[in-house]
Amino acid sequence: MKTTPLHHIHEQLGATFAEKHQGWSLAAHYTDPISEHHAVRNSVGIADVSYRSRHQLTGDDRAKFLHRIISNDVENLSAGQGTYAMLLTHRGKIIVDLNIYVLQNTITIDTAPETAENVFTELDKYIIADDVELSDLTVETGAIAVHGPKSSELVQSVLGMSDVANLQERHNCVREADATFKNAIVCVRTDTTGEIGYMLYTAADGLEPLWKALMTEGSQFNVQPIGWNALESLRIEAGIPRFGTELTDAVIPLEAELEHAIDFEKGCYIGQEIVARMKYRGHPNRLLRGMEIDGSPASQDDSKLYPNAPVFNGDKEVGWVTSNTFAPTLAKEIALGYVRIAVTEPGSRVQIETSDGRIDATVVRLPFSA
Repeated sequence: MKTTPLHHIHEQLGATFAEKHQGWSLAAHYTDPISEHHAVRNSVGIADVSYRSRHQLTGDDRAKFLHRIISNDVENLSAGQGTYAMLLTHRGKIIVDLNIYVLQNTITIDTAPETAENVFTELDKYIIADDVELSDLTVETGAIAVHGPKSSELVQSVLGMSDVANLQERHNCVREADATFKNAIVCVRTDTTGEIGYMLYTAADGLEPLWKALMTEGSQFNVQPIGWNALESLRIEAGIPRFGTELTDAVIPLEAELEHAIDFEKGCYIGQEIVARMKYRGHPNRLLRGMEIDGSPASQDDSKLYPNAPVFNGDKEVGWVTSNTFAPTLAKEIALGYVRIAVTEPGSRVQIETSDGRIDATVVRLPFSA
């Protein structure tokens, strides 16, 4: 079982652990997932996300090399900027989604842990005569996520940097090493819970002092450590697709409505022809939507839904569930899933198969709203 460098800290905090993401032992929750969820919606929460994969590109050709392979513009990004992109098959299906951060002398790529091997293999095979070196930073580095309306104040206070609140999505700033933090900290704006948020990346041996500083300084903002379960319910409420659930090698990005991950003006990249054809000559046959469940249970433990459950409109099967959760903000059970175009309009009624028969649900646009 794989553990993060902060595993012993989570044990001291009384975390309940669960196996996630193909063999990682992660803190599922510390108190209860609902209170942790509300902490992020109302104040600020911090989470150890060091299980995510991190790769680095160096060399003079790093931007040009990545630009010609992935779906979004990289060559026109300056140091301190970033973007979201896809690495696709030649048929336009998703191999991996990529968070790309441009630093002064490197490009860092953050991806889902399930994709670590694929990312390295797929990128490495295209390095031929390019001045590019690809390396895996996952073991030697780590990451702490900070989310919530008070996250900017907390991060600015801990890092001593006043410009954090002005960062755009996936843009970054760097706090250089000093007597307080012996390792540099890269701060990236990432609103992956529907609230203002940041990812703080640093060397593995710098994670513990950073975590403790966030907890100590965060006491004035009612900071709370949050586990995987709360991160997941926050993500689903925000309608943000995740690799391994909404994003798989059976999905084309436009089906997940991820046009912001694609630059339609940049020219060729792997899978570009299929994506462009769908954009300009046709349309997806299905789209990612939210579903609000009738007669929702009081908690996730009472849910009868399961991943990949078929979705029906009358007698016709029209889609499937990808993720579901009890949504504390909405006080109801919700699901993400793909449905046929005929039932994508808000208010469309569908039925979802469960172990106890079909249950009714209403289709909504994302994100869910309280």
